[in-house]
Amino acid sequence: MSPQRRCVGCGRIAPKSELIRIAIAGDGEAARARAVCDREKRMPGRGAYLCCAGQRELPVAECLQRAIHRGAIARALRSAVSLDPKLVESVSP
Repeated sequence: MSPQRRCVGCGRIAPKSELIRIAIAGDGEAARARAVCDREKRMPGRGAYLCCAGQRELPVAECLQRAIHRGAIARALRSAVSLDPKLVESVSP
């Protein structure tokens, strides 16, 4: 059985392979670390997971927006973070 993770946006529990992992880029020592999409799911440290939007390997826009609004990504990563602009732009309409 594959590992299960919870989407920090909508709360859906799904196999890890169906979710996108968000992790902190670099060492996380900066006052406000940058959260980026971890496509290979191999970056060190804690991760936050979001539902995947099909073949594009991007998070579902609604899940990302809800996670941002609730502060769920920073809470899951246990660090004050700013989101990578590429991540936010990738799901903007």
